[in-house]
Amino acid sequence: MKKLLIYAILLTSSLFIKQSLRSQDCDFYFPLEKGSKIETTDYDKKGKVTGVGTSTVLESSQTTSGQSVKVASQYKAAGSDSIFKTEFSVKCENGQYYVNMNNFLDQKTMSGYQNMEVKVETDQMTMPSNLKAGQVLGNGRVTAKISSSGINLMTLNTLITNRKVDGFESVTTPAGTFECVKISYDMEVKVMFKVNMKCTQWYAKNVGAVKTETYDKKGKLESSSMITKISK
Repeated sequence: MKKLLIYAILLTSSLFIKQSLRSQDCDFYFPLEKGSKIETTDYDKKGKVTGVGTSTVLESSQTTSGQSVKVASQYKAAGSDSIFKTEFSVKCENGQYYVNMNNFLDQKTMSGYQNMEVKVETDQMTMPSNLKAGQVLGNGRVTAKISSSGINLMTLNTLITNRKVDGFESVTTPAGTFECVKISYDMEVKVMFKVNMKCTQWYAKNVGAVKTETYDKKGKLESSSMITKISK
């Protein structure tokens, strides 16, 4: 009886450890090391720089179900003296990486409201581990409500649909060459009227969105962004 009890305890412990390891088995699409800094540059359809943003890892910690990092972000639009600053968290839980929805807000627009009250609401998007070509991913939404002294000035709503894994590619930017998963999706942006776009993003593990391209409904390139510098 004593041997059976010991065996049962060992078996239960083993199953618990395996479950914990599975819950932490996650493809993380952001730097994990504290102090890591990513610089991303935005361009218009002619290749002219429209803004530069940086993201710095402030904290990195393991949880019982995965990993979490706290990030400080700032963005400066070209020709502007204003710098839009914010903080956010990126996490992975039970094999699902949670995409930072702030990336889908127009940073140039947001930088113009730096000193105003901004309330952000999201329907979170995730990226599971072991992505495969042709895989369909879930939708997402992010809404920014901008107000001053309690008066609503603007609501910026971005809806992401039809996300799909197109495949895997090597992408080279001024920051280096990265092995990426290529994801396409439709994006609808609504302020006072709707604008529909098609987008493609290339993500690298432990780095993030290496490159993004946005196209109009006719398939013409409207804007792009890419990582231009990585430091620690």
